Amino acid sequence: MRGIWRTVALLRRPPDQAVLRGVVVAVAVVQAGVLGLLARRGYWLSDDLDFLVQGSRGFAPRELLTPVNDHIAPGLRFVYAGFAELAPLNWDVTIAWRMIMQALAITLMGLLLLRLLGSSWWVVTGTLLYALTPLSMPSFMSLSSGVNNLPAHVFGLLLLHATLDWYSGRRLRAIAYGPLSLLISLACWEKSALILVTVVALALYQRTEPLGPWLRRTLPYAAALLMPVVAFGIVYLQHGNPSAGRLPEPRQLLDLAGRAFAVPLGALVGGPWEWNAFGTPMGLATPPAAASVLGGLVAAFLLLTAWRRDRRALLLWGSVVAYVLVTLLLVSYGRFRLFGGIFTAHYHYWSDLSIPLTLAVVLTATSIRPRIVFARFVPVAALCCLVAWFAGTLVTDTGFAEQWAKNPAKPYFATVRGELDRYGPTANLWDTTMPPTIVSLLSPDIRLSSVLRLTGIPFQSQAPGSEPSIVDDTGRFRPATLTVWSQAEPPKTGNTICDLLVRGTEPVTLPLRSTPTEAATGNWYAEISYFSNRENHLVVELLDDNGSVAAMPAVTWPAALPGDMYLGPSDHIRATAVRLRSTDPGTNLCVGHIEVGLPEVSR
Repeated sequence: MRGIWRTVALLRRPPDQAVLRGVVVAVAVVQAGVLGLLARRGYWLSDDLDFLVQGSRGFAPRELLTPVNDHIAPGLRFVYAGFAELAPLNWDVTIAWRMIMQALAITLMGLLLLRLLGSSWWVVTGTLLYALTPLSMPSFMSLSSGVNNLPAHVFGLLLLHATLDWYSGRRLRAIAYGPLSLLISLACWEKSALILVTVVALALYQRTEPLGPWLRRTLPYAAALLMPVVAFGIVYLQHGNPSAGRLPEPRQLLDLAGRAFAVPLGALVGGPWEWNAFGTPMGLATPPAAASVLGGLVAAFLLLTAWRRDRRALLLWGSVVAYVLVTLLLVSYGRFRLFGGIFTAHYHYWSDLSIPLTLAVVLTATSIRPRIVFARFVPVAALCCLVAWFAGTLVTDTGFAEQWAKNPAKPYFATVRGELDRYGPTANLWDTTMPPTIVSLLSPDIRLSSVLRLTGIPFQSQAPGSEPSIVDDTGRFRPATLTVWSQAEPPKTGNTICDLLVRGTEPVTLPLRSTPTEAATGNWYAEISYFSNRENHLVVELLDDNGSVAAMPAVTWPAALPGDMYLGPSDHIRATAVRLRSTDPGTNLCVGHIEVGLPEVSR
């Protein structure tokens, strides 16, 4: 007991600010390291692979301004282009980047609290709350979410520091990096503009002068912050791709609001505690009612304390409520029609809520003034509350880690890399899609070859000559054959050497005879036998009865006597005819049989 009371006495003494800075940095480094170790248990998600393939196209403005679903995020595109350029398909490099960003964010929050509170152990408490909260943990694990959210944390906190600089007289310094921080944050994710609500709340919390003079002092800073918003708005209007959503019915919206407010309430007790076993790698929470009830009690106590002790802290709670309401409306409008209410519980959308929530909790807690008789027990009570919250956080993180480690992409790509090393440059593969356990069917490009090219390991994709192998769902290379769904035979001309000669730029169209009773719809592959004494550039197109055209990827046909070309995949089409055409007047090629179908593992 004597040791406990010595510790209590030590905690009651104001700490040195240098000590607090050291503790803040230590918390940042340790927590970033822990999250990095946890991230290594998982691997790429579907969006990560999409963005890496897009990033491999470079840093041209056209590529950076390519919409991300219904967003415009040149910052995200830039980061992925950097990964594709410097360390393609290297998961550990992305973890190192995320650890640096996370450590910066935690340090910036700790230093912000130090500026607000001075020499107080609440700085350490607030830093721990921010560092350990499960609100932002799933977004660290998922790379695509982290590239959105980690810059929102880092540059959002820089903007809050700039706000304090402005009101403390360092106006030039605030203008130098405040608007730039906001612009970078918007470039990574437009929803990060919600930090402006916290900026206003913090500025009002710090106000010590009458409202009129304060507004006059604020207007130049507000105008400076408006500039990046307008600049990004112009870019968004020119290049954005907003979805045509709709708000749900009032009853549905009320249910979604309950789920939305359960997020910050659960965070107050280390929640959500439980994760959806199907969607945990995406950060889908299924909090029990107990988490929301206990969180509601904590919130009620803190709000009552703020009302009685320091009503300025209610401004920060107001920013939390505003954040929840705006996020609820945005997610409901853009995602409910297609996905229902599932995305309201998606922690990708809630990560940077930890900034205003941490400030609201800490600034409220510092206003607690117990009676003298109970004053000596306050540090003990605070430690007990922190330990209880940490226990809830540990339950949440452990549950997430169990599901996160089940990502099938890690063994899949490890097997594929091992097979590439085994077969070497002679590996010849059908350009098939990755299994649905690895990529979403909504992905714009789900072909394995697009990802494998990022590795820099040489291989061949549907090279003429040897029949390609296929990559199965486990990542192993298996012998394959083309299961024929339709075929075209050249018309008999009586020519003993060649029945179908493709010469010059005149296109040749042949009907396809379906092997099943009816033509089917699909993303088709083709095997075409031919011979030629020269290299040719020939395009193969599939046609349907309505005149739609689906071209096979263009390839060079080498000289061969004879040879086989393997082509595909085409776009989705109900193919009834095939057309061969060339823009080279020197084309001279004899075509044998044409088979259209799908590659499958040989039985």
